[in-house]
Amino acid sequence: MKNYKKITAYANAKINLELDVLGKRPDGYHNISTVFQSISLCDEITVEVSDGDEITALTKGAVIEGENLVIKAACIFLNEIKKSAFVKIKIKKNIPLSAGLAGGSTDAAAVLLALNHYYNNPLSETKLLSLALKLGADVPFCLLGGTYLAEGIGEELSPLNYIGEYDVILIKNHKKSSTGEMYSRIDNLSLPRLNPNESLLTNLNLENISPRLSYNSFLYASDDAKEQKEICNSLLKKGALLAGLSGAGPTLFGIFKEIPNGLIDYLKDNYKEVYTCKTARSSIKITE
Repeated sequence: MKNYKKITAYANAKINLELDVLGKRPDGYHNISTVFQSISLCDEITVEVSDGDEITALTKGAVIEGENLVIKAACIFLNEIKKSAFVKIKIKKNIPLSAGLAGGSTDAAAVLLALNHYYNNPLSETKLLSLALKLGADVPFCLLGGTYLAEGIGEELSPLNYIGEYDVILIKNHKKSSTGEMYSRIDNLSLPRLNPNESLLTNLNLENISPRLSYNSFLYASDDAKEQKEICNSLLKKGALLAGLSGAGPTLFGIFKEIPNGLIDYLKDNYKEVYTCKTARSSIKITE
């Protein structure tokens, strides 16, 4: 093979510091208002490019859900720049599957950025964001990373001040419900509304607010809402500044200035999947 090159991308997950489902749109989607925050838990994606016209996706360490999304990302990129190539995508999964952490979305964003890097950046950030939106509502944020307000279906992005570096605990203790089903439940519920004066948008300095349960509309639609709230409240009692549900779940998070000694061992003894990481300023790091 000629012109062979391997690029590695480290693609960060995200959490939702708050998430308000505002209502169903005429097109069937839902308007939301959410604060996205990148976290350092990441997948490792290796993109190998050489002459040819084949795209394949392989995995290392786990069967990856949504591998068609990374193939689609490669296809729409090459189609946009009118190139053909042999592209092999290997993914080492560290972000848990079906977790509400945008694992599939950040992998797809990483493929777009890796290929753009390989071809010496022919596409502008604006064009990459437009391609990302074709892949999913979370993918544009995953291209940018950091701290953003997302509106519309999640694609209308406004940068916010980075909240700073904090320790993050993630707990995945329940099965994921269908996101479509969760939206349908919300449509049929009378939810308590997010008070604008209590929204994190009024103060993203977590150390200036009282420790609190993050507002997330999906928490009210969850089959496991009672237990999930109990877990979040236990994290708050252990010193979390903010605790809540990420995305449509089922992963719960707690943000700490510093994780207390012994807490991780306790959580791992009591819950199925426990991860630790930090908040992050960016989403994707590209290396060669």
